[in-house]
Order: sequence, then structure tokens, then C-alpha cells
Amino acid sequence: MNEQLEQLVREVQQAPPHSPDRQQGIIQLARQILKARQVARPFRGQLTEIYQEIVEQAQAQLQQMLEHRIDSYDYHRDPVRQWAEHLRQEVFQIILSRSCLQRLALAVQQQQPKTDRYQYAICELIQAIKLSGKLARTQLAPEIYQEAVNHTLLWVCQNIYAYNPNRGEFMGWVNYRLDKIGQATQQAQQDPYTQAIRAKIIKTKYQLSALMRQLKPSDLLDWLNLYLRKWIPSLNFPIVVSLITLLSLTALVQQSPSKKDALLFEVAQELLNLPPPLVYSEELSLVNISKEEELSLVDALRQYVEEDPDQLFQNHIKGHPEVTLQTILLARLDDETWQSLSQRTGVKIATLSNFFQRSLTSLAPQIRAAIQQ
Repeated sequence: MNEQLEQLVREVQQAPPHSPDRQQGIIQLARQILKARQVARPFRGQLTEIYQEIVEQAQAQLQQMLEHRIDSYDYHRDPVRQWAEHLRQEVFQIILSRSCLQRLALAVQQQQPKTDRYQYAICELIQAIKLSGKLARTQLAPEIYQEAVNHTLLWVCQNIYAYNPNRGEFMGWVNYRLDKIGQATQQAQQDPYTQAIRAKIIKTKYQLSALMRQLKPSDLLDWLNLYLRKWIPSLNFPIVVSLITLLSLTALVQQSPSKKDALLFEVAQELLNLPPPLVYSEELSLVNISKEEELSLVDALRQYVEEDPDQLFQNHIKGHPEVTLQTILLARLDDETWQSLSQRTGVKIATLSNFFQRSLTSLAPQIRAAIQQ
């Protein structure tokens, strides 16, 4: 695409002023630049109503801008892709007026919820709001403001049908909510509990960074393989970190080393949102199990649970004598999800998980000793 843009730029610059070739070149260049637009995209190959109008207005506005600026542009000095992106942003900040955004909001309200057309319309609206530059600026710190914007756009998605055009302008409605959410976000950031959570996130970030330096890729792959089988009776911190490191960090950091800190912070934040481990027991750590031992250990564990020679797995959930520890263990070994197990037994996921955790924590040494004999 960059080569195509550069070629079109050269052709326009070389064409005589006010000539048909120059005018045609400007039209083609504007179309090429708008191909990468993030708003007013076709729905199933077609543009209709307001979306078609936006594209036509953007094309006309961009052609006018190119006529005045094309000769001063030097593609040897400024990358053509960045130049084109800057022009697109400027064009859409002009085209996406407050009245245009209101029409886009009303276009969403005309759609039935949860339909493909609704999803298209709401995505177009949110993208248009972000590109328009019409969100109110505040005195909030940049990170708090961005969080408030994200929460506000989510609120718009959830409450779009509540907007009443007879009671005010759409962006007035949005910016009023942004102001309220911004105030609440700032207050939350000052809360001692929030500050403590942030300190934990930062600490976890440094732990992740240290683990990335210490862990071998082969170890991560082994742990991931064990974890995905869903039979590991120990879901301890290193295994969780290894899984996330493999899937979220290793490849991403290699692709964008400059984004390492941001990625680590994001993953550290997600780690704090995870539910408590089903079992935390160093006695059942499987980190040192080789691939060759894996299958035999799975079979040994399954056989031991099925036969239950020591009657370890017959305790059951109160009020549900049929839901024994043996039932839950075998279901998990067969890759049944907690949601499926909950639906099948009529027991809440939290109740199943807590019972499973308490039971296995106390039985961990006996299970390990039995399957390794």
C-alpha cells in the first residue's frame, strides 16, 4: 500500500496544475487514503444512508486538502503512511460533527439489539466518537481520563436505547456521563484499597519480569501441555504464570520489545483478577514431571480415583450425596468444565470448586504417594 501511495503522490506532483490528469490523480489518491479508514466501512460489501454520506463528504474534504498540500509534501522526509494517517484523522475530525454523531446514534437505535446490523452500527458509532475529537477534555490525569473514556464508551453501548434526542444533543449526553465517570474514577484512584491493589500489580509485574528471565521455553511448553489437559491437581502460581507468559508475553515481547512494560503491567493486572487457585499445594507440584511420565501418571491417577482403594474420595457435598469428590475428580480428568458439571449436578460452580479445593488440599500427600508407588 505504501508503494501505491508513493506512486500516486509522484503522479499528482508531476502533473501540470489544474490539468485533468492532476484532478484525476487527486481523486484516486484520496480514495486510496480512505481505504484504510476506521469508520464508515461497508456492511456486507455495501454502504448505506449515513455511512455513504460520511464517505462522500470525506472524499470531497480530502480532495480539497490535497489540492492545497500535495506540492509541499516530501515523501523522502515524511513516511507516506504517517502522512496519509494524519490527513485521515484531520478529515474525520471535520466530517464527524456533533450532528453527524447524533445521526449515527439514531441509526443504532433503529436496529434490533444483538443483530449483525446492530453490531455494525454500534461499532461504527463508537469508532466515530473516538475519531471525532468531540469528547470533552478534562483536567484529569491522562491515565485517569483514558480509563474514564473507556468506561464511558462501554456505558454508551449498554445504554444507547435510553438516549432521547428530544431531551438534548447526543454528545452532550455522552460528555455529561464522561464527566460523572471521570469524577468517580479519580475518587476511586485515591481510595487506599485501590492504591494497595495497584501496588500489588506493580509487585506482580516485577515478579513476571524475573520469571521471564529465569524460565526456559521448554519448561513453559511442558507446563502448558499439562495445564491444557485439565488433570493437573495443582494449579499453583508458576503454572498460571507460565501459561500466560507463553500465550501473552513471549511472542508479544519479541514482536514489540518497546511495549514490554505495558504488556507486563496488563498481565499482572489480569493475574489479580483470577479466582483463587483450585488447589495450592507444593506437595502436588508437577513441574518436574517429564513428557514420558505424563501419560502413565494420568492413567495411574484415573485408576486410583476409580478404584478408590483407601476410600478417600467418597465424601460428598452437603445435601448432594451423589456429588462425591470421586465424581468431580473423574469429571475433571475427562475434561468436563466446571460450568457443565454445575449444570449436570445442580450445584453452583463456587460450591463445587470450594469443596474440591478443600478436599484435595488435605489429601494431596496421600494421592501423590499412591500414584508414584
